[in-house]
Amino acid sequence: MGIDDMVLESGQRWAINLDWLKAHDRSLTTMATGALCPRCRRKLKTDRGEAKTSDLFKSAKSCCSKTPDYITPGLPLQESAFRVMLANGNQPLTLEELGNQLNDRRGIDVYRTSPVVLSRLMRNDRHYGFQPVGV
Repeated sequence: MGIDDMVLESGQRWAINLDWLKAHDRSLTTMATGALCPRCRRKLKTDRGEAKTSDLFKSAKSCCSKTPDYITPGLPLQESAFRVMLANGNQPLTLEELGNQLNDRRGIDVYRTSPVVLSRLMRNDRHYGFQPVGV
């Protein structure tokens, strides 16, 4: 796939595929725990097993994502994208929407959050379960 193809597909929407995570023995609770604030970790009892998926997304959106250290410039870009998806309740986002939210939170390195770069990042993901929606 060439750069022009990636730019053309920038209208494609992306989300965390929960079925992919399950099929690859990944736990959303385990992955999301690092993004949750200490208060929400205690409230959801993430140390005692699987929290409800809906509770993870709700806590990330209504509480944790409001803290200044939820997404920082030093956080890896894929982890930052994962946290944006959590905070959005896993509502599908275009690469442009994702890039805009990352730029707002990270405040640096706009090139790394361009649709072309994000397309490569999302397509090559083997950890977070990023998948195009409706494909």
